Amino acid sequence: MLTDAIYAAILFAGAIQFMNGGFLWLMGFPSMYSKYLEGFYTKKPEQWHEYLFNVLFWVLMSGAYFSMKKLASKHSFWKTKLYYGIGLIVAFLVFMLVVIPILAAIIP
Repeated sequence: MLTDAIYAAILFAGAIQFMNGGFLWLMGFPSMYSKYLEGFYTKKPEQWHEYLFNVLFWVLMSGAYFSMKKLASKHSFWKTKLYYGIGLIVAFLVFMLVVIPILAAIIP
């Protein structure tokens, strides 16, 4: 029962990362959606809810956001779209063909 919950949480976090990555790929980096994702991260949290949103940001959004931010700062618009799209496809294949089967073998 606990292992099923862990498995579901990992799958949920991966699905949210891919969803955020897809939206960032469609809209680009300096967009309303990237500003929305940036709003979840507080650099110096002071209250408990700021800590909670930082945890949610790091678990559910940081991979998609920071990889797009890094690519957008180094490359032009079309190269960013191309590289990020290829990265999304490769990451999806690794997640589906490597991570999920390993988790399925570990968690009975």
